[in-house]
Amino acid sequence: MISFLESVKTTGSFSKFPKPPKRKLQDFFKEKSGKKKARKEITTPAELHQYLIDNFADVSSAISREMFSEKLFSVTGPSDENEIINRLQKGFRNLKRQDAQTLMIYIQFGNFLNLCKAWQEKEKEEGRMNQTWAAWLKEKTGYSDDHARKLRATAKILFGYKKFFHVGLPIGFIIGKLKMIQEMLQVPEFNTFWKEPIQLPSTLRLQQSQT
Repeated sequence: MISFLESVKTTGSFSKFPKPPKRKLQDFFKEKSGKKKARKEITTPAELHQYLIDNFADVSSAISREMFSEKLFSVTGPSDENEIINRLQKGFRNLKRQDAQTLMIYIQFGNFLNLCKAWQEKEKEEGRMNQTWAAWLKEKTGYSDDHARKLRATAKILFGYKKFFHVGLPIGFIIGKLKMIQEMLQVPEFNTFWKEPIQLPSTLRLQQSQT
């Protein structure tokens, strides 16, 4: 592809298009300019274990809504770089807390959904209900099982591993890594680590976030 582009630039003509590249075109340009960097992939349970730990959030503090006010996030005219960096860092710390809280809800509420599904299906089997789980859930809550299924799948693997309540990573990343996380938890030392009990403060006891 690069040689084709250089030929067009030199001669201004071409007879036919080359075959589509197997990689993204931007990768060719980065490689040609020397800017291409190898992206480190998480490939082993040990790497995933460490990556999750490296992304622990401080869940002892509340998420600050004030932190995300328009006033605090405005940048007008000459601004102090250190102050902007400080606000960026605070914003990301709060974002990690939010991600950790979302994961905790997925695990705990997802487990409840699994229990409810088992109960409802037993009721249907014994003739006390005639709806499917998906239809019953939609009618009673307004939520589709397409969404609930993600929570249930997350809980099936992570329920009981409370150290995951500290992980401040986007829920999409966690769901995408569930199979690898399941493999990680089959390693005895990792399983023991993630099952260790933790103390989460109640909502009322959360410290007001200043960071």
